[in-house]
Amino acid sequence: MTGRQRVEAAINHREPDRVPIDLWGSTSRLCNELYFKIVEKEGWKELGPCVKASRSGDYVDYRVSDLIGADFRHTNIGHPRNFRRTTNERGDLINEWGWGTREIAGSSVVSYNPLAGAEASDIDKHPWPLVEDPGRIEGLEEQVRDWHEHSDYFITATTAVSGLMIDIGPYLRGFEQFFVDLYLDPPFAHKLIGKMTDVIIELYTYYLTPIGKYLGWVEFSSDHGMQDRALVSPELYRKFFKKPYARLFAEVRKVAPNAKIWMHSCGSVRELIPDFIDMGLDILNSLQPRAAGMDSRELKREFGSELVFHGGLDIQQGGITGSLAQAQAEAWERIEAFAPGGGYIFAPSNHYMSDVPMENFFAVNNVARERGLYPIRRN
Repeated sequence: MTGRQRVEAAINHREPDRVPIDLWGSTSRLCNELYFKIVEKEGWKELGPCVKASRSGDYVDYRVSDLIGADFRHTNIGHPRNFRRTTNERGDLINEWGWGTREIAGSSVVSYNPLAGAEASDIDKHPWPLVEDPGRIEGLEEQVRDWHEHSDYFITATTAVSGLMIDIGPYLRGFEQFFVDLYLDPPFAHKLIGKMTDVIIELYTYYLTPIGKYLGWVEFSSDHGMQDRALVSPELYRKFFKKPYARLFAEVRKVAPNAKIWMHSCGSVRELIPDFIDMGLDILNSLQPRAAGMDSRELKREFGSELVFHGGLDIQQGGITGSLAQAQAEAWERIEAFAPGGGYIFAPSNHYMSDVPMENFFAVNNVARERGLYPIRRN
């Protein structure tokens, strides 16, 4: 099977020849430190393209994909030409959505919330991103068409924005105030969520219109869970978020009619999965195995006929960050749980970070390539 055929079989709940392997998607990139180690090991004289697609890593290098037998090519939205970040009088770096960040102990943290004291009338006045900036789509159609016509890889579009309404709202409003609004000021919450949805739909529509016909899935990243529970109860989720997410997914299908809908969420989201399915979600990542209620076998048994599972490799404690033997056992654990019957893509539960030893990175993918052959032999 080609990579494209392999993935198409898996996402349509059929068993391919082996488990498909993903790298360089929205949540399956390599941090710079690990990537540089691989470049040095291979003796490559030049780095791959520096696309700065993620805070977790700057590069996308398909030579690494070829080393591990990955089946994908992922396109990334470009950076706007007509926006430059500015620094306000407090020293916050302001992005195109209007919130500000600062570097603290080597990490970027949100430090300014532009709608913290806003009223409902201020929402439309806020300077929202200018969507139709040619820098976002420059060269994408040519790149994706070339992949489609001259390769056998499965093609996806990575996220147009980091986070969706349940993520961006707290950045704009402040984490505590955004969730307090759900209880104390529902009209404000509905208006803000609706406006964010409108802007994100415009952004995805502009991004995908030139390339939608070539795509196998479209990616969204939106963290709905904490370690022990979902961010909001299913009741609140249905009241405020379910319809906006469903509207977003439906509008994206109009410009990418053959594409599946893929979404990343960290944390414990099991109680929200029935709503995700109702919203039109096809593929769920990250399947964080140490979060409450996220047992891999139980998820497959309960939702495997309706969802495709992507990821699941434990990066929290031990797992692929532990010994070589632990990493190999972790890879087989996820394959054994999720892969039977198709409907599984092998990937980490989030990016390969600096605490993943290079030998573990290669080892887990070797397990998928060499042992992830169908039919899967369960122990």
